Amino acid sequence: MLEILAFIASWLAVVSAVYIANKRAVKCFVVIYWRSETLIKLVESATKRLRFLPLKVYLPLAVALFALPVFVAMPLIAPDGSVQALPGFALSLLLGTLNSAGELIRGVSVSEAAGRSAGLVPIIPGFTLPWEHVPYLALAIATAVVAHELMHGYAALRHGVRVRSVGVFSVFYIVSGAFVEPDEDSFKKCGLRAKAAILTSGVAANVALAMIIMLAGVACASLGLYGAVMSAHALGLQPGDRVVELHGCGMHERVYSPEDFLLKLNTLAGVGPLLGVSTTARCSPHDRVTLVVYRHLQKLEIAVDGTELIAAPRVLWLQPNGSLYAGGVRPGDVIKRIEGCGVSQDIGSAGELLSSVLELRERCRPGDTLRVLVERDGARVMLNITLVEHNGRAFFGLGPRSLPLLGYDEGPLSREKLRSSELSKLVFWLVVVNYSLAVLNALPVYPLDGGQLLYALLRRRFGERFSKAATGVVSAAFATMIAFNASLGVLGEQYRPLLALR
Repeated sequence: MLEILAFIASWLAVVSAVYIANKRAVKCFVVIYWRSETLIKLVESATKRLRFLPLKVYLPLAVALFALPVFVAMPLIAPDGSVQALPGFALSLLLGTLNSAGELIRGVSVSEAAGRSAGLVPIIPGFTLPWEHVPYLALAIATAVVAHELMHGYAALRHGVRVRSVGVFSVFYIVSGAFVEPDEDSFKKCGLRAKAAILTSGVAANVALAMIIMLAGVACASLGLYGAVMSAHALGLQPGDRVVELHGCGMHERVYSPEDFLLKLNTLAGVGPLLGVSTTARCSPHDRVTLVVYRHLQKLEIAVDGTELIAAPRVLWLQPNGSLYAGGVRPGDVIKRIEGCGVSQDIGSAGELLSSVLELRERCRPGDTLRVLVERDGARVMLNITLVEHNGRAFFGLGPRSLPLLGYDEGPLSREKLRSSELSKLVFWLVVVNYSLAVLNALPVYPLDGGQLLYALLRRRFGERFSKAATGVVSAAFATMIAFNASLGVLGEQYRPLLALR
């Protein structure tokens, strides 16, 4: 409730300041809509300063950036500098629609079908997004839309198309930005190259801005400006402490986010493979781990005892077709000892249990028998387990959430006690909003940029009548796919990860 009141109060302060400056720009204290000739002069001034870029270079660069995230791949640069690429959004949208529609026809639940969709989640503050992220979202939207529209104006002026108006608008921060309106007659008369440059410029600006911000994020992370921020006492840390590095048990790692911190803590606990980490490490009770933190402006090193990083070898979940379940092990059992295939080991932690299973998977063959001592309801039970086969190997039936994970299932530190740094939140939303604005505007949906470009290309080759009909059909198809996937995103509750953002 306090976040909502603060949000409303800040909006009233902004809209009041605008009202004092220009009464006509405020509509019912809900909408700001300010058109200005001064802004036109700013665009013209910026265009003059950027005339050094040859148009022969500008057009292919703008087209390449325009097409990249929608029809090729969407590059993502993590804070540690690693790069991955998501498939082009148009392909993801098409495959997601076909897959999820097929699942619904086969009678699966909406939530299951949503898992096969393109994963579109409408951002609705208070419903699909926590209110605390709204300021970052609003700033990101304003930045992305201003960059998008100003580059439209730049390209129009560079190609001799007059700009009729420039302005800014906002509705409670959420829908906000800028607009540049080129003269309609001038735009219709200009050639295809000029139209392509004007229409692709906005999307190109957003894609370029997203990449620049990601690279800036890498630089900030290397300077220790990211990290996991504490919101409660744990592991000797105080609220407000920002963990930026972790050293111990053979690991020397930077920390970039709460999830990254927990991932590395679980790697130290020996259960990293359950989270897809190939790095092997395991802390013993006598080991010490050093956390490098910033407390206000002071850099500190805090030692953590290895006993804090040990999770009990309690089984939380098993695949029913695996050897352990078939042999009698059940969720809730604590595995105390494993014997067989030349291995005889007492088990004291989840990390030791996982490492034993990984070793036995290499040593044993399907059909071999293991003796497993479990503790169940205070009593100890010895089980004889015959190993079953899966893909030619012994199959134990452990999965990603089979054993306790620090911060999620056990330990002094919980995910709820961690939040991202303010800088990382801002970088996150700047990248998400710029990419989102880019891919939506680049789709062939009229009157968005991609739809107008499609119409211009078809009109040159097939004439106006066919072009209008074809553009209408393509626009309707893509608009339907967007609506379908977004609806599944809401009904299937794919917004849950957004609500967990801290």
